[in-house]
Amino acid sequence: MSELYQIPGLLITALCHVIVICYLSEHKYSKKKFTLYSCMYIAGFVSIGGYGYAILGATLLFAYIVIVVCTFLFSCIVSQSCFAKKCFLFITYFCLFSALDNVLKIMIKLFCPKISAPVGFYVAVILRSVFLLVVLVLYKKFAEAILLSLEDKRDRRWWNLALVALLFYLLQACMSVLNVKNVMSDVQFMSVLSVINLIMYAVYWLVFSNISYMKKDAEAALVRQNVEYLSVRLATQQKAEEEHRRLRHDIRYYLETIAEYAKTGDTSAILAYIREYSNEVSETAVRQYSINRTIDSILSVYAGKAKESGIAFLVKCNVKAELAVRDIDLIALLGNLFENALHGCQKSEKDKLYMEIYIRMQNSRLTIVCENVCSENLELSGSLPKGKSIGISSILAVCQKYDGNLEYKVEHGICSACAVLNL
Repeated sequence: MSELYQIPGLLITALCHVIVICYLSEHKYSKKKFTLYSCMYIAGFVSIGGYGYAILGATLLFAYIVIVVCTFLFSCIVSQSCFAKKCFLFITYFCLFSALDNVLKIMIKLFCPKISAPVGFYVAVILRSVFLLVVLVLYKKFAEAILLSLEDKRDRRWWNLALVALLFYLLQACMSVLNVKNVMSDVQFMSVLSVINLIMYAVYWLVFSNISYMKKDAEAALVRQNVEYLSVRLATQQKAEEEHRRLRHDIRYYLETIAEYAKTGDTSAILAYIREYSNEVSETAVRQYSINRTIDSILSVYAGKAKESGIAFLVKCNVKAELAVRDIDLIALLGNLFENALHGCQKSEKDKLYMEIYIRMQNSRLTIVCENVCSENLELSGSLPKGKSIGISSILAVCQKYDGNLEYKVEHGICSACAVLNL
């Protein structure tokens, strides 16, 4: 039992895994439930790892495999991403973990040969954990929003990426075994490891460059959608202008008709005629929902879609003309939010259909609430609908980009979505 000094190191490693998995994945459970699962995982990790270090030999390799499987299962349980994406993120993380572990151990062995085993062990553990947390921070800042926006039920792209990550992870695992067995000299091992790592980083650079281009394509699609919204809005305004021009042209005839009624003293006929004229003017008028051009265009488009489907469309909007949100982000958020609400109403097959939208700006927080009739079988997983579509993933990506949150509630056949952005 001379290896008991490694138990605290296992605890540090397990905590590092929990922190990374917590921030790497989209949360599926509440903080309390996540903490419970984390404690169970840490206890199992330390127990299995401690037993492996105590026995050594083939048992240590078996313990390592069990730990990897348990960590993967823990990651899958607490995350609500699609399974292929879970695999890609987890394998990528463990690939980086193994690469750092191999590099640090061989560097300590080469450059600090006189260091004691316990000190070398803890230097490697602490440096590895610090590097992994730094990489996590960089991921949260630069890559998370891109990966979130690419969530898709058609997950072939994620399986392809997961297979690439698995290949490099297996190479790193093989290098770890070779290092333990001392098959190669330290210099040879370092040389082979350096080549593998350079190839791995180059491939990952290409992978994330590809993902970045995919993100740009998605943004280009949103720009085209913005043009479509504005075009529909412009066409509506032009049509209304033509109707107003006709009404202005015909006003002479309306006045003559009113004058004839006045000559006969038919007051009720005059009032009825004025009401009819007023209704005609109101129907041809273009309604402005918001002084913000982008929000107004999107609301106008979905007001028209709701009217065509016989859905009551109610809006309360109180925002400034200019917001610290990019137009394409507003389109991604509001367009997907309203589209989902519209489909929810259509699929509900209920008699009374409606959508209620509340948008307001308060203390640098933009809050959007959308309520709609929905089918009775709509279920939630955590705070999001089960089997969430690419649309909800896009909404979530925008919310997280602006340090906000997205929450869905379903009560008595009514779905309520609340998106908050901190501007």
